[in-house]
Amino acid sequence: MASKSREVRLEQRRVLEQKLELRIKKLEESGAAKEKVAKDAMVKNLNAQIKETNLRIAAIDKNVTHIEALKQAKEQKLVEKEAAKKEPKKKKTKEAAEEKEPKKKKAAPAGAAPQKKAAKK
Repeated sequence: MASKSREVRLEQRRVLEQKLELRIKKLEESGAAKEKVAKDAMVKNLNAQIKETNLRIAAIDKNVTHIEALKQAKEQKLVEKEAAKKEPKKKKTKEAAEEKEPKKKKAAPAGAAPQKKAAKK
């Protein structure tokens, strides 16, 4: 029972439930009481296998929903990334035009002469 496929697990559960029904029917035909049927080792084993299969099916379903959520998040990120790429280009051109106008050189102090930088040796 090492299958990771949901369909296979559902089929396994169906087969186990049939085996359980046959075992219970056989015990009842032999005249066993319900208490004795519940204590039967084979019935306990089949119930445990059914329970384990149900847990695996639930885990598979949980994994599938998690994967779907990750796919949606990835798609959303791609959409946002594409939108972010398109919008900054428009903004950059507008911002660049606005930035060019306000740029002004700092005025030199009134009485100071321009200074030259010293050359490095």
